[in-house]
Amino acid sequence: MTLGLSKACGLGVNRRTLLKSAAVIGAGSVFPHVWTGRATASDPQEIVHWSWLAASDGEVWAQMIDAFNEAHKDKGVRIRMEVVPEEQYVTKVLAASATGKAPDFGWGTAGKGAQLARDEVTIPLDELISASGLDLSDFSETSIRASRYPKYDNKIFMVPMDLMSLQPEINVDHVKEAGLDIGKPPLDEATLLEWANAMTRREGDTVTRSGILMTGAGVQPTVTWGIVAEQMGFQRASDDLKTACVNPEQGKAAMQWVLDLFDKHKVSTRDVSDRYKAFGTGQGSIFWTGPWTINGYVTQKLPFVTTLFPKIGEKHLTYFEMGALELYRQADPGRHELTMQAIKWLSDNSFLWTTVGRGASPRKSILERADYKTAGSPWDMRGAFVDGMSIATIGEIPVVNGPNFTIYSGGNFLAKTLEGVWSGQTTIDEAMEQLQTQWQADLDEG
Repeated sequence: MTLGLSKACGLGVNRRTLLKSAAVIGAGSVFPHVWTGRATASDPQEIVHWSWLAASDGEVWAQMIDAFNEAHKDKGVRIRMEVVPEEQYVTKVLAASATGKAPDFGWGTAGKGAQLARDEVTIPLDELISASGLDLSDFSETSIRASRYPKYDNKIFMVPMDLMSLQPEINVDHVKEAGLDIGKPPLDEATLLEWANAMTRREGDTVTRSGILMTGAGVQPTVTWGIVAEQMGFQRASDDLKTACVNPEQGKAAMQWVLDLFDKHKVSTRDVSDRYKAFGTGQGSIFWTGPWTINGYVTQKLPFVTTLFPKIGEKHLTYFEMGALELYRQADPGRHELTMQAIKWLSDNSFLWTTVGRGASPRKSILERADYKTAGSPWDMRGAFVDGMSIATIGEIPVVNGPNFTIYSGGNFLAKTLEGVWSGQTTIDEAMEQLQTQWQADLDEG
């Protein structure tokens, strides 16, 4: 996944009907800040926000922005949101910053913004957070740790908005058809492969319905390898960020595990190109993905439940990602305080975002609400994405060239290297050697 990917689902189905944002979120908190300048209710001061969210999560985020503007329509301030395609986002932010016309704030992803922090495009937020009154003690330790960059005085560069993981979504109709018990989903390798085989459909040697939905290239086999490899004991980088490819033999074993899904167990096919559409149309039975898919499939009335990622190796782990808001350097630094107050409001009022939008809340007070499990999509469809955060520890490598290490990506160095393995053009040993060489250079750069 490239920096700032919105996970646009590509489902080809109707999106969730927009909710009345102000009614859902409520009036929320008001600003303790006294807005400055000559702004009035009829001519409000604008905070410019860039977003790369483009699918059903983008619709819910638009509701959040609308709710802010409704709550502050008489306070002389509003947020103007502009949607920027994710593949253009970083380039446009860099260009805008270079000309002194950067947006006030935008979406970031923990661990991938080291270059922006190094180049002082994004700014440290510790003092601004303190001045705004945003309660850091209400955030999970994991989210705050992911918001800091150890190489830049361990300062906070993001305000967490949601926590995401990869968990399996399972087609309930396929489970019933195979005579399996959805109440006892696969939690280990043996059961996973048993279920996958039972739900796979074949015509001769051709897989027509994948028990485990996979693609022949891109994100799906890359992230699968990344999760399985770390479960087996492989590390892309050592804890001190000095050594690349710790325990490489386990990394190689994970490549073979992915290949076996296609060629030995024959529960997956390389012929799938659009994984989201394939699962939505019943071409796959088990699909590990993130909470950004829930709204689309619920709207489609797809019969599915979600469970925890199975333990395939010695460690029970899965992919971690955090969505967060970052502030960009301004010609007028005075805008930062105003922007941080807006972000505080969005964080304090993020119940809708983390029940209908995507991901688990990083805010303890929201998770503890009595209605957190009953709001939004059914719990059997989203609960694993909340409970599963306890095993979601495979995050980003916080170095300038961190995107080279990202396991949720269809076009970065890692994905392109592994594509040679999946297609049979590169041996497993050759691929590991390429990873070790490039990643070591990336770590040495810092």
